[in-house]
Amino acid sequence: MRPVRLTMQAFGPFPGRIVIDFRHAVDAGLFGIYGQTGSGKSTIFSAMTFALFGAPAKPDQDAPSLRSDLADAATITEVEFVFDIGRHRYVIVRRPDQMRPKQRGDGETRSSHEAFLFEASGIALDQITERHRGKIVAEKKVGKVDAAIVEMLGYGAEQFRQIVLLPQGRFETFLAAKTKERLEILRELFDVTLYRDLAARLKTEADAAERHVRGEREVCARRLNHEGFESTDALAVGIREAETRHAELIEVETTASGLSAAASTAWREAEMVEGQFKAADDSATALAALLDSSAGIESLSERVDKAERARFLLDAEGLVSTAAGDVRIALETLTRTQQAMTVTAERAKAAQDALDTEKTRAPEIEKLHRELDDLSRYRGILSSAESIQSALGTSETAERGAASALEDAQKYLAVLHDDRGRKADSLKSARMADGQRRDISVRIASLKSLVSAAETFETVDSGVQSAQMDLKRLTIAHDDAKRQVETAHAIFEEAERRLSASQALHLASKLAPDAPCPVCGATEHPAPATRAPEHVESDAEFRAAKDALQKAEKAAQEVAQKHSASMSILREREDRLAELDRPEQSAATFAAMLLNAERELGKLGPEIDIARSEADLDALDSEISACEKDRDALREALDEKKTKKIEARARLDESLAAVPLSLRSDDAIAAAETTASVKLTTLETAKTTAEQIAMTARDAAFGARKDQEAAENALTKARERHGQAIEAFQSRLARTGLTEDVYLELKPSFDTIDSDRQTIKAHHDNLAIAKHSVETTAEAVSQKVRPDLPSVEAERLRAEDGLNKAKDERLSAKGRLGQLQKLQGELADIFRKLDEDEAATGPLRNLAVLFNGDNPQKLDLETFAIGAMFDQVLQAANLRIGPMTNNRYLLERDLENGRGRRGLGIQVFDSHTGKARPTSTLSGGETFISALALALGLADVVESASGKIRLDTIFIDEGFGSLDTENGSGTLDQVLQVLGTLVSQNRAVGIISHVPLVQEAIPNGFYVRKNLTGSTVETRQLT
Repeated sequence: MRPVRLTMQAFGPFPGRIVIDFRHAVDAGLFGIYGQTGSGKSTIFSAMTFALFGAPAKPDQDAPSLRSDLADAATITEVEFVFDIGRHRYVIVRRPDQMRPKQRGDGETRSSHEAFLFEASGIALDQITERHRGKIVAEKKVGKVDAAIVEMLGYGAEQFRQIVLLPQGRFETFLAAKTKERLEILRELFDVTLYRDLAARLKTEADAAERHVRGEREVCARRLNHEGFESTDALAVGIREAETRHAELIEVETTASGLSAAASTAWREAEMVEGQFKAADDSATALAALLDSSAGIESLSERVDKAERARFLLDAEGLVSTAAGDVRIALETLTRTQQAMTVTAERAKAAQDALDTEKTRAPEIEKLHRELDDLSRYRGILSSAESIQSALGTSETAERGAASALEDAQKYLAVLHDDRGRKADSLKSARMADGQRRDISVRIASLKSLVSAAETFETVDSGVQSAQMDLKRLTIAHDDAKRQVETAHAIFEEAERRLSASQALHLASKLAPDAPCPVCGATEHPAPATRAPEHVESDAEFRAAKDALQKAEKAAQEVAQKHSASMSILREREDRLAELDRPEQSAATFAAMLLNAERELGKLGPEIDIARSEADLDALDSEISACEKDRDALREALDEKKTKKIEARARLDESLAAVPLSLRSDDAIAAAETTASVKLTTLETAKTTAEQIAMTARDAAFGARKDQEAAENALTKARERHGQAIEAFQSRLARTGLTEDVYLELKPSFDTIDSDRQTIKAHHDNLAIAKHSVETTAEAVSQKVRPDLPSVEAERLRAEDGLNKAKDERLSAKGRLGQLQKLQGELADIFRKLDEDEAATGPLRNLAVLFNGDNPQKLDLETFAIGAMFDQVLQAANLRIGPMTNNRYLLERDLENGRGRRGLGIQVFDSHTGKARPTSTLSGGETFISALALALGLADVVESASGKIRLDTIFIDEGFGSLDTENGSGTLDQVLQVLGTLVSQNRAVGIISHVPLVQEAIPNGFYVRKNLTGSTVETRQLT
């Protein structure tokens, strides 16, 4: 990335619009940014960082605080940065979150963070303006712009701060960073995802293989435990025991089978004999039952004989019943005819009365005829008055229209009067509120300034207090860490002394008379070391003490660094607090006052344009006057229309005087005609209907009288036939020798005569069979003894239970044996396959372990790959540090330091001592030179390793004050010489410094000048 032009507006100490053209400075290669402390030198780089990533150069600073406190409230804080990446040119514009005045009314409104990215390749710098910045790449949405920037540059804000800018206080931090922290930085710069993914994939596959084998073995172990065995050998012993047990149970089952067969044979024989005895008992019981029922059978036989004789009387009885039914029907018919005779007589009388009534209404019919004639005459009068009626209708319509127009005019005039009253009241209130609004607005503006100043002071004061607490905590931690180092050092020295004594004791135990000492070679041993064996120490304690000492020293170094940084932060925050004035009241108090003032302003309502309101009121008065004139004209027109309507009404009344008022319309006459016609038709129809009904009723009465005479004759004949049928039935009953009561008693038996005959026959047959069965069964058991069947059956059941139990035990033993044999075979196959899988995946698991850092160096594959590239960084850094230190120092990797992840540690080799030592032992100037060399080497390697990342320009922020001048060792001249060489290699270097010697050595660049109204930037270059 090569800067081209930076434009800042209301940014930091720059209240106005500042444009910095980097072209001449970058072309010169080595340039400076100079100025007094606090003038805003670092703000230039902070503006570039904010433009690119939306964050300031200092990670602990908020983006909204970048706005200039000296800028006018209406000036928007904005940064525009034009930069080149290779042959492509880009423009980014960014505005932070900020408050700005409202476009309408008083007060402020918040503007959210915005960013715009353009591609301006092929556009000259002078042609890039606010209206023409090139082609939009991303806009508005900050996330999309940030992602596009990171994609183009190849790194983010944190890496930008580390490798493009070496800011104040960050040299030592980057140089002394832990392996994990430096790994995060380099991981973003070097694309090693291939190695990380490879290690992760190998670990995943190895873990899966190991989990598979371990899981399968655990499953096998659980299967063995479920069967009660702890191993496969125990399973083999269990199979042999199961085979023996199965053979024993086969013999037991054979014995039980013989016993069960004998018991079954005995039970079957006893059951057969018991069946014979039971058959004899059943035959005797059946014979006795048949003999007991013989008397009932004889009685049934007699009853059947009588029923057969009585059954021949059924037809005679049927004739009697039929004749009785005819008598009953004849009686019913006679009753009905008598009732019909009564009804028809009553109806004939009622019809004659109705006819007499209708004859009395003849005068009504004559009156209706005369009414219809009058209505016809009225219709003729109305027809002749239609023209007069039409004129009256026209006059009424004209009157209604005039009245409606007058009413509308009066309503509209009332609305205008109401509107004028409201507007007059509103204008009066607006004039009163206008003065109040001006007073409150002045007070709000003053309170906002006070709130902002108080919030700034409280934020800075809170930061000072937080920094003081952090410093106090770190001071205690620093003192405690130094005490721990002293304690660990004492323990280490004691462990070293005791280890030496132990080693001497071990050597003394190997000495023999006249044998040479393995240390000094002497053959005499006048005073060999002696010590009790229980006090002999191993080197484990020594190593533990050494590790504890190294940890304590490292922890103390980290705490010291944090303590130093905390002191710097506290001084910076105290200086900033000293520049601020303490407010009279707290920000919360001022904010509450501001809120009350805003509420007062809000209660006044929206601001009203008084001049416009006055003009509206004048226009409304003019409109009211015009409407009043129109209303008077409409009132006169209405009076004229009313006069014409009255005249037409008088002419119409005169022509219709002979016609009743209720009939002065065709519809009324038509309705009256319809009513009269309906009444006339109704009366005439009622008379005709009454005549017809009277005639019909007389005919019905005559017919009913004839039907009654016929019913009386039919009843007489039916009674004669019923008497004859009774005489015939009694004569036949006497011939059968039965009484009528006996006949009725036998009558229910007529339907069962045949079945009763069969019952009698069956009884006689069963009695003969039962007698024969008793003789036969008694002869079969005469020579036998009746067995105890329950005892015999119980013995058979016991034998069967014994056999079933023996079978179950034998089958269970067989199943157990088969189950164990199957388990043995399955486990043998599984263990064989697991051994094969474990052997096949062994190299994979070993490689995964090594790739993921489980090795003596605790170095994973990703760190190893980054370390290989880091070696190139150190080689490139040594090309810089050698000339800057008269070839005294070289940077090299520290692979053994620490117990965690290793591989990216840095130590410095000192040619004066011939030893390597930690970078923390370097002086301030040496630390600056080492960090500078490391940053330059990192820039070289990152750019060469990635075709995407281009570090065309880097910035160095301070640090030159720690270098010696010519009166000392001359390291400043050496550093500047190396930087000059770097420039010759097509890379620009910007130096941010306030050291006069640096300004003299590098005159090209920019000078930031500070004054009371803000800072400005001057361009400096050699002509």
